[in-house]
Amino acid sequence: MKIILGSKSPRRQELLKQIGVSFECVVSEKEEIITDTNPETVVRDLSAGKAADVCARIREQYSGEEVLIIGADTIVAYNNRILGKPADKAEAFETLKMLQGNKHQVYTGVTIFYLSGSGDAGTACCFTECTDVYMKAMTDQAIRAYIDTGEPMDKAGAYAIQGLFAVNIEKISGDYNNVVGLPVARIYSEVRERLGIDIVTGKHRMKACIFDLDGTILDTLTSISVTANQVLKELGFIPHPEENYKTYAGDGQIELIKRALIAAGDTGLEMFDRAMSRYIELFKTGCTYEVRPYPGIRELFEELKKKNIKIAVFSNKEHDNVCSILKELFGEGYFDFILGQRADHEKKPSSEGIDIILKAMDVDSDQCLYIGDTSTDMKTGTGASLFTIGVTWGFREEKELRDSGADTIIHHPLELSEYI
Repeated sequence: MKIILGSKSPRRQELLKQIGVSFECVVSEKEEIITDTNPETVVRDLSAGKAADVCARIREQYSGEEVLIIGADTIVAYNNRILGKPADKAEAFETLKMLQGNKHQVYTGVTIFYLSGSGDAGTACCFTECTDVYMKAMTDQAIRAYIDTGEPMDKAGAYAIQGLFAVNIEKISGDYNNVVGLPVARIYSEVRERLGIDIVTGKHRMKACIFDLDGTILDTLTSISVTANQVLKELGFIPHPEENYKTYAGDGQIELIKRALIAAGDTGLEMFDRAMSRYIELFKTGCTYEVRPYPGIRELFEELKKKNIKIAVFSNKEHDNVCSILKELFGEGYFDFILGQRADHEKKPSSEGIDIILKAMDVDSDQCLYIGDTSTDMKTGTGASLFTIGVTWGFREEKELRDSGADTIIHHPLELSEYI
């Protein structure tokens, strides 16, 4: 991804290089016109104008590419009076005489445009950062001696905190880099939080999450146990407690029925064909019986959508059943991709289904999380080289998840935000 700094300031360039950002400079040609007296409004508007100007100029050149454009403007203010670059030595003296022994503010406005390469208008985030600067008392002789160095003549506020004038700064409250000209820590966190991009690597930190269904998104235990127990009753077997189905489920309906039959006493699986046929028939209508999302799941999905993170569902449940359940509970088109058991891939823990999902969503494995609740899920995610998260609100215990290779464990859906 291209990162463009819309500034010729060597100080801003140094700060970006300092944190390891690879970038190009395209200097804005927009005239700086101040139409307000509020310092925060001024730097915000000026930074937005610079970023928009650079965006318009490079859009055609970088058509089809991902581009991040950073526009910034810094001003110094004293008692809300904006102090520009001194026109001459007399103005520099007047400015420093006013600031010495007092507190003043340095504001930087930052506007960031993100062009996805898809031809859309781009998205932007805009913010201001303010740092209080406390200057030591200075004699007129000291002020003139500093002015004679030539350092203050092209600096807003008539001084450079990173230069010779550092000896006259008593303290600051806020971000030092903001005073130099670019609040790089704030830029890094804002871009990561709002746009999901790491400006150091130039990559999206996260593009997608793939979720298991049963025991991860949905509490389906009752629907599974009621349907399977109905089959057992019809065949003359004693039904199992609902809790038992936490260990029967997770590897598809064939394994579910086999485990339920063996536990009921049919160790030779003599009744398997009849049981399987009947389960499929009953589950067409029973698949949504008392099914509900776990607490926090809907809130998590809404947060992911706000961050433009794609959401996929991967289940060993029959594909048509998965689509039917999700459509009823979340609506048509809610998920970016849904994949249940189909003939075109092996069931989990095979990673074939993961490959299908990643390709369909145009996402790399290092830009996707896999979230599930069973050992099968942990093997599926790690086998596909995805960062794999085990959840404890589902069907299995934490130990099983850790022993099966989970990269980490979470106990509530919204904890996932830490890894996003």
